[in-house]
Amino acid sequence: MDIKDKIVGLALAALIALIGWNLHETWAIGKQIIQLQQGQEVLEKQIKRNSSFVKQKLKQMKKRNNKKTIDKAIKKNNKKKKKKNKQE
Repeated sequence: MDIKDKIVGLALAALIALIGWNLHETWAIGKQIIQLQQGQEVLEKQIKRNSSFVKQKLKQMKKRNNKKTIDKAIKKNNKKKKKKNKQE
């Protein structure tokens, strides 16, 4: 074997090693992508749950505020009626 054959052999060995390493890294990245997608699905479910919880709490707060407003209006009307009845 002369030097030319050794250089070609080393170049081929390096090329095969690089291809193997590239495939290994690609496979690892693919696994990471799958894990990220699964994590994204979990986060989406949590976001949906949290947003529905927040919406529910907002509705409850609005109901309470509306009820307070209505109660105040009723009290005002009752006071007006009492004053009117006293004046008559």
